[in-house]
Amino acid sequence: MPSYEISRDQIAQFQRDGYLLLKNALPDAQLAAWRRHAEALEQRALSEHRQQHYCNDYCVVEDPVGPRLMRFDNLFGYHPQACTELLGCPAMLAVARQLCGLGCVPLQMDLLYKHQHPHPVINWHQGAQHDRQHPYLNVGVYLDDAPAGDGCLRYVPGTQHGLEPIQTLSEQHGWEVPGVVEQPAQAGDILIQDMMILHGSQPKRSDGTRRTLYIELRPLEAILTSGAQSEQWAQLRKQWMAQVLSVVDAAEVPSVWQHYYGSPEADLEALVTKMMALKEPPLPAVWATHPVDHPDYPVPADLR
Repeated sequence: MPSYEISRDQIAQFQRDGYLLLKNALPDAQLAAWRRHAEALEQRALSEHRQQHYCNDYCVVEDPVGPRLMRFDNLFGYHPQACTELLGCPAMLAVARQLCGLGCVPLQMDLLYKHQHPHPVINWHQGAQHDRQHPYLNVGVYLDDAPAGDGCLRYVPGTQHGLEPIQTLSEQHGWEVPGVVEQPAQAGDILIQDMMILHGSQPKRSDGTRRTLYIELRPLEAILTSGAQSEQWAQLRKQWMAQVLSVVDAAEVPSVWQHYYGSPEADLEALVTKMMALKEPPLPAVWATHPVDHPDYPVPADLR
């Protein structure tokens, strides 16, 4: 029997609202390890930036206070074992098993850094538009606290079913779109969102850096039928999931999963080499088409 289960009420909430918070779901040892990895990756990116050595796997922005790391992508190429262990922790397996279903594979695993204002604000947007025939999840694993009123995620529940008029909503309402909910989180929490829900986050007011791991999950069949990525790219993700299942307790997943994914065809290092050599872009998010002129959006008036 799996050691972590998402309740029926939680599943119903996710299906209704488009997001779900799992409190204290990341094991303490993994939280501590990923905080160390996040610090090392940040120092690496900033050091290379100072030396004018640039890499497509990370983005350093020139904030008014100096260069700051905004994101570090393709984490499997830098910490493959830690990524595999994270995907295999009981809560992540429950997300895969109960919210994504058989055929679930990880598409990406990236790390986002949010610094104190001034730093780029995450405007209202909706993630990858798709036909909604299969689940498409974005899972946030919090390495630091994201308290209410300090730039935590804001959602508009129920907006995951189709494209919203983001330009009009932003111009008319700024951050106070009707029905908006602010969703705080703490280090160790896991926040799952439907890729298409309307969401964004205001500036971070407190000092320090907030780090959040983001993992995209989608059934293999959905990737193959969408044509957004190649079959080879998709099959490498299936192999990534096979690596995960090869090191977890068999009780954590149904027996049919072991049969579906099979045994890893190569060791983890060889797989990572292939994945890093074959990078294909994800489905893009949808944003407002023009800059928005609003007194409190995207930067609130008291921070301007």
